[in-house]
Amino acid sequence: MEPIRSLRNPALQRVRALQRTSERRAQGLFAVEGEDHVEAAIRAGAVLEDLLVREGAPVPAGVRVEPLVVAAEAMDRVSGVASGSRVIAVVRTDSLPQPPAVLSGVGLVLCGVSDPGNVGTLLRTAAAFAAEVVVLGAPSADPTAPKAVRAATGATFAVPTLAVDDPARAYPEARLVALDAKGDRDLADCDLTGPVLIALGAEREGLPAAVRERAQVVCRIPQSHAAESLNVAAAGAIAMAAAYGANRG
Repeated sequence: MEPIRSLRNPALQRVRALQRTSERRAQGLFAVEGEDHVEAAIRAGAVLEDLLVREGAPVPAGVRVEPLVVAAEAMDRVSGVASGSRVIAVVRTDSLPQPPAVLSGVGLVLCGVSDPGNVGTLLRTAAAFAAEVVVLGAPSADPTAPKAVRAATGATFAVPTLAVDDPARAYPEARLVALDAKGDRDLADCDLTGPVLIALGAEREGLPAAVRERAQVVCRIPQSHAAESLNVAAAGAIAMAAAYGANRG
């Protein structure tokens, strides 16, 4: 098969367009780059619309679409990573895991976490500690943004996300535990057994007033005075690890 060389090819143009949030939302699609991430999508049963494979690279096992072989130079031009990719998949957003109707365990709430790298890292953390859902309060970053998908390292296809305008209203059956550096009590003294939502705010803006008001408790993570605060992804990892420990039994 003659490899695709022209950037005017519709499949290549679509991959480039999906770098933009507006296009991902309009088309209900997003791009996934790299063998490990594409293989995670396939294992999870995500629906692939297209699969672009660099000329000479192997086709991932289990693919149900006809792969499109792309010349190296053209693949590098459409890739979102500096080193280029050997494989890029276009995935249907509606084939991702769906959020539960009712929460029975632990969920993570991100309030205005706008950095896609942090959102992806927290998705990875949520998967590691068996979270049932990650609630994304506006204006949190799109979890299908390229940087978020790379940071999630496959967790995009393992943990459901739910985007809402008002995270304080998500899953009213669950207790809401908010994290803040000036919280009322140490995290170790907070009840993290499910159903529970653990809420994190943006590093600059902090928690929305509505989330603070609805929270049963605002907890802090004890730390030394050597640093002013923790990165939101680090704080989320500490809180989710504590919740995982509290619910393992």
